[in-house]
Amino acid sequence: MFNFLLIVFVLTMIMPSYGEEIPKTNSSMHVTISIQPPNVGTPFDPSEIHIIPNSTVTWINNDNVTHTVTSGNPQQGADGKFDSGLLKPGKEFSYTFAEIGTFNYYCQVHHAMKVVIVNVNAVPEFLVVPFILVISVIITLMIASTKLQNKI
Repeated sequence: MFNFLLIVFVLTMIMPSYGEEIPKTNSSMHVTISIQPPNVGTPFDPSEIHIIPNSTVTWINNDNVTHTVTSGNPQQGADGKFDSGLLKPGKEFSYTFAEIGTFNYYCQVHHAMKVVIVNVNAVPEFLVVPFILVISVIITLMIASTKLQNKI
């Protein structure tokens, strides 16, 4: 019974509550996305990013024509979260993502230029797997300890 209570206590202390607001910290990220001519490769490069809340993404128009960076998608239109307006060649637009979620954006001038890229997570994804592994090891050791105690 003690081991069960210990497991519950440890999990309660280290696992974030689902839906709980994440306290704001001073840490953030800054990511730059290049808008490129279609013949160079992916129009928005990188085409997918993962960031933490309060991080800023800057789009730089490295093409020789005007584009936009507009949240939403061509089928349903702009959703009003962010919009660069017309972004002439060489110009840039930045937006800070305060909310957790996945954000679509596209170019209103060239509807074929669309992406689902900005994935804002409370915990950076590169930390999730080690976190799960540590929890698994702790639980496995506790179960093994209980079985060993029962045999003695």
